[in-house]
Amino acid sequence: MLIAHLSDLHISAGAPETAPVRRDAPDMARRVIADLLALPQRPDAVVITGDVADGGSVADYALVREILAPLPMPVFVVPGNHDKRGPMRAAFGGTIPFAAPDTLHFEAQLAGLRLIGLDSLVPGRVEGALDGTQLDWLEQRLASTADPVFLLLHHPPFPTGNAHWDASALRAGAGRLGRILRARTAPLRLLCGHVHQAFHSQWAGHYAAVGGSPAFQYGFGFDGDTEPPLIDAPYAYWLHHCRADGSFAVHPRQMNLPPRADL
Repeated sequence: MLIAHLSDLHISAGAPETAPVRRDAPDMARRVIADLLALPQRPDAVVITGDVADGGSVADYALVREILAPLPMPVFVVPGNHDKRGPMRAAFGGTIPFAAPDTLHFEAQLAGLRLIGLDSLVPGRVEGALDGTQLDWLEQRLASTADPVFLLLHHPPFPTGNAHWDASALRAGAGRLGRILRARTAPLRLLCGHVHQAFHSQWAGHYAAVGGSPAFQYGFGFDGDTEPPLIDAPYAYWLHHCRADGSFAVHPRQMNLPPRADL
């Protein structure tokens, strides 16, 4: 089983609403999709950990669906702070089994593993939150399976090493989420986005990762409290190989994107 982890595509039908987003972000997303399709072994599923759209309009999600349409495998998304629940549900509700009418968390079963997506969107805010109802649901779902779990969440609950990023991460619910994950002994992999710099970590006893973004990327900026600079650099996304013996490997897939004219 091969799972591709993408994040933060920031697709918009018009001009981007977010200042750092490159004007050709939809074309960059198309390049990523073409790269996935050109892999010698195609992923069995693609997960996108939030900020799928930049403004969250109906037109944005129509363009998202158009860009993702060539993918023959299942695609699973969770909302980021730039997404909007209503239009996102309308765009993906036919293929993703959202578990509640007012939030976009879900559970899906693949061969030998389970995907669980959480909704950390706080409308009008950059930072994220998980409420008690959603965490109760997560605790119950994790207790129901010993299969390996991929847990999808836009806002990282773990420290990034930069105070600016951490201030806009998961600000409510992170403590209880950590306790829930520490209590789980079966394999679990936590996949996040939001930071626009790809890296791996370990949190609450489990593997954790942040996906990069083809829409804009930050340079290194650790042990500080200011926003790191934007950079032109190769874009990387993660390929998670779930082996038949139950072990895992993570393979980075690097792409050279055209340079930004504004940097």
